[in-house]
Amino acid sequence: MRPPADLATGNPLVTPRSLGSRPVPAAGRERGALRRPWPFRRVAVVLSGGGALAAYEVGALNVLEAVGLRPAILAGVSAGAINAVVWLSLGFRTEPLARTWKSLRPSSVGVRWVTLALRAAGGFVAALAALEAILTLAGSPEVGLLGRLRGAQNPAALQLYSALVESAAWAAAGLGGLLVARFSHELEDAVARVAGLADPERWRRWLGWGLGVGVAAYGAVLALGVAWPRRLHASLLLAGALAWLANRPGRGRSWLRNLFLRLMPETGGKGLWRGTARRRLIERMVAGGDAARLVGGDVHLIMSACALDNGRMSYFINWREPSPEFRDRIDQALGEVVVLEQPRDVIDAAVASSAVPLVFEPAQVLGREHLDGGVFSNQPLRAAVADGADAVLMVLVSPSSGPRAPSGQPNLVEVGARLQELANWRDLQTELRQLPAGWSRQGDPARVCVVEPESALSGTLLGFDPEHATELIRLGEEDAWRALEKAGWLGDLPAL
Repeated sequence: MRPPADLATGNPLVTPRSLGSRPVPAAGRERGALRRPWPFRRVAVVLSGGGALAAYEVGALNVLEAVGLRPAILAGVSAGAINAVVWLSLGFRTEPLARTWKSLRPSSVGVRWVTLALRAAGGFVAALAALEAILTLAGSPEVGLLGRLRGAQNPAALQLYSALVESAAWAAAGLGGLLVARFSHELEDAVARVAGLADPERWRRWLGWGLGVGVAAYGAVLALGVAWPRRLHASLLLAGALAWLANRPGRGRSWLRNLFLRLMPETGGKGLWRGTARRRLIERMVAGGDAARLVGGDVHLIMSACALDNGRMSYFINWREPSPEFRDRIDQALGEVVVLEQPRDVIDAAVASSAVPLVFEPAQVLGREHLDGGVFSNQPLRAAVADGADAVLMVLVSPSSGPRAPSGQPNLVEVGARLQELANWRDLQTELRQLPAGWSRQGDPARVCVVEPESALSGTLLGFDPEHATELIRLGEEDAWRALEKAGWLGDLPAL
């Protein structure tokens, strides 16, 4: 016999008896459980975008798992879309998602500063190498006069030989620079495949050891007086030292990166980085669960992204035959409904929804290019309501009361993040004011439960860091318990 369905989720009913038949999560024992009887039929959980700050959402999801709240509708955008896809694939288990967040670094999602350096430095090295080769040859007294080619015993011939070695080395470096600039995307994809979640400390140590060997070799060449491309060798040592300093925690790294952002050249591409690393990260996390949960529509999944071909918002859904009313509501919001029938298409949509403009290149979904939907709507609240939700729990990574004040002298990335934050806040206020009559954060219970920080979270959109993610998850848990209690969604825990 099929167990009775929970009106809130459509899943097997969670009753005091069923709670008593299984271990209650520690968090649930401490803070309570969902009130009974449960007053809502279709609860939507809406996860906003926020880049690295979206670790905060994982803390809120921890609490939802603890109280047994499984949404009928799960909506997300940008990093929130990634969290939604992974959480659904895991069957609403949060621990694997939290474990991954606590290991993420910028390179894990494809934010690789070395890629920008490859593009900029590749062309620069090619031009510099050509110039150095010309100047080295032109500066030799033997150039242009074949008659001066005397024997190997002649010091002038030895000088010419050294000049030719230096020129050949710079020519090889120039060719290497052209190849690096030409195949920077392929190199980035290769790094994404082999690097994974590798410890950056190991790579920095290897670079340090390599620099030590290079310095020793340079000293040996000087002591022996052999023909050697010394200028090229010294240039490579200098570049390596700067790379090592840029990846070493401290003021030196901050100074170099800020300087690089101020001097960053036009890349000529559609974004600074590709989406390969994000895709592989999502695939790995989904593989830890069941990809079949992503399609079929048992739990309605909604993600949004902006289509580049017509400028409309694409609302990706995982169930077939959406109602005409749902399509009409989306159309009125200058959007369109895109039905996804394969798990790989759902992953594509999550990659597209998190493709921050200018930072990441657009991602294709069903043959069309899309960018981060959070640019125009950072929380697909209207879509969840249009799908028949009668209550909603929103997780925001910034206070709904207003954006934080700007600080200091921001660089290029920080200015872009500030503009994004302002746009998100304005869109949130618009969506909250357009909720149906009777929807508010007031009441017992309230139809709208908002999990949000009391003050602006520290960190930046691209500031992925294990220690910071751990703290954000903790804050998300605390704020989620407080929000559920304030909304009147919690009741006494049934006796075991």
